[in-house]
Amino acid sequence: MRRMLLAIILALTALPARAEVPLTGYFTASKACPALQSIRRQTNPGDVMTRPGATYDLLAGNSDRPTHYWIVIPGAEPDRRWVAVDCGERSTDAEGRRADPTPAAPPSTFRGTQYILAINWQPAFCETSPNKPECRAQRPSSFEATNITLHGLWPQPRDNDYCNVSPAEQRDSEQGYWRDLPQLPLSRSLRTELDQAMPGTLSALERHEWTKHGTCYGTSAERYFTDALDLLLAVNTSAVAELFAGNIGRKITLAQVRAAFDESFGKGAGDRVSMACQEDGNRQIITELTIGLTGTVTGPDALSAMLAAASPVDGGCRSGMVDAVGLR
Repeated sequence: MRRMLLAIILALTALPARAEVPLTGYFTASKACPALQSIRRQTNPGDVMTRPGATYDLLAGNSDRPTHYWIVIPGAEPDRRWVAVDCGERSTDAEGRRADPTPAAPPSTFRGTQYILAINWQPAFCETSPNKPECRAQRPSSFEATNITLHGLWPQPRDNDYCNVSPAEQRDSEQGYWRDLPQLPLSRSLRTELDQAMPGTLSALERHEWTKHGTCYGTSAERYFTDALDLLLAVNTSAVAELFAGNIGRKITLAQVRAAFDESFGKGAGDRVSMACQEDGNRQIITELTIGLTGTVTGPDALSAMLAAASPVDGGCRSGMVDAVGLR
């Protein structure tokens, strides 16, 4: 009896304040969108997302001119969820249920298929942004003194960003008001790891990265940052990180960086890497690597296959200095 009452309560709280308008037919998602239990509260138990190309039974709209449809998502708990009408297309019973993709869109397609992994050499970044909290906090013993750090994991193409983000949050993200963005529900262990590997969390960089890029990844924030950190771990335990850590204060070339990727992740891996540099007085310092990837992140070991599946990219700058911690 208690379970039945709880199910009734949950179903009622999923409805908006005004009465829903019953509908029939089907809803075919065109993109990954949050599947909400409550529109007003924006709750989403289980961080459920629609799957592009999938067709769902349609139950109702939230008004006679709906902004959201009530659909059935098998496997979700609860399985009755609200999705924004611009997340896909409605079809009627007369038009028939659209066939699901054959096969259904694989996880790699659902989660973007193509990505750019952006990683920083933080001491050089701090030469360009010395007043940021993470730059004022740098010490010779800091993680970033000898390791590559995380900037972000960006679903492609480049305009695949700000998915289902409110105009206010997009504005805060674009204008640098990152602390005004919602805090992310990350586990304590992940938060600890992220704070070390992404020093920019002191400036709320993770909120910006999630708002702009992670919302288009098709998973929870926990999964998104776990995957990004797995890829970073693969780099930081490779010949690439050894090349940087072993040449602090000296110049290295794009050819050396690409060769280190080839050594660690297979022939041709380096052709998927671009290097960014910036003038700093009379020297040029390496600030960032951007890495083209294709496939699904299944852990650190996935990086080799994802590099092999990606297309070659322009190499960017040809050489630069590996900056040491501390501002010049």
